[in-house]
Amino acid sequence: IEFVELSPNKPPKGTKTLSLVVKGKETFRLGDCKYNVLAVKETFKNGAGETLDSFTALYAPDLQAALARRYDEGTSSEAVNGYETIKPLAE
Repeated sequence: IEFVELSPNKPPKGTKTLSLVVKGKETFRLGDCKYNVLAVKETFKNGAGETLDSFTALYAPDLQAALARRYDEGTSSEAVNGYETIKPLAE
């Protein structure tokens, strides 16, 4: 997906590219609950093709939300940043 990042006070600095690749299905624990999630590799690149950011989003289709992001996957620096709890907007 090619896009231009807009800012109200600055002109665009060129195009960026977002690449999405579904890597597979996993189970993700959030509090006392388990959710079936899709592991989606997201890579952002600038117009020159240099990687700006890359992570794996853990997307729960049932909730229509990403529950966590996994950085530096497969390395000793691997880290998961995600929600600790979730609750309904209204009961």
